[in-house]
Amino acid sequence: MIVTEKLILPFEAIEAKLTADDDRAFWQTALAVLAEEFIHRHGEESAKGDWAVVVGACSHWKRPHQTRWTAAGGFAYPEGYQQYFPKLDWTVTMLYREGRLLPVTKLPGKRVGLFQIAMPSRTLRHKQAAVLTRWPTGSKSVLFGFRKLNGKWKCVAVSDEKVRGPVASIPD
Repeated sequence: MIVTEKLILPFEAIEAKLTADDDRAFWQTALAVLAEEFIHRHGEESAKGDWAVVVGACSHWKRPHQTRWTAAGGFAYPEGYQQYFPKLDWTVTMLYREGRLLPVTKLPGKRVGLFQIAMPSRTLRHKQAAVLTRWPTGSKSVLFGFRKLNGKWKCVAVSDEKVRGPVASIPD
């Protein structure tokens, strides 16, 4: 379980889907950062109605080696999806209720606000990873860049840093 200041994320539900090639430390670090992102943005968006977080692994970014996101030394940029989100190998859907994300098999209706997270698979092999996130339809995607520094994963770049401020303000 990942507990942030205002959110409990059931990591066990996600960990059950990970393979031997997935770095659990990366997933825990990235999901802790993204849980904070969810709480922050949820407060800015309409907090009314149901909200859900969909987390999934993507083993095949559409254009991982032809395009670079140059922030913080560069990352493979998951580009080419336009308005579509990457095809995910698996997903875990969690409904937000009273400071907790609860795993669900399906969403409770059509009018649910979604925070989608596409995380790269096979992270045990790499020392860097870009995570693609998207808020409800029509919102711009935001990339989070993570790097393994001194044996520990850290968020080192965010694609909308000009709007949110320096990446140093993102909690570890």
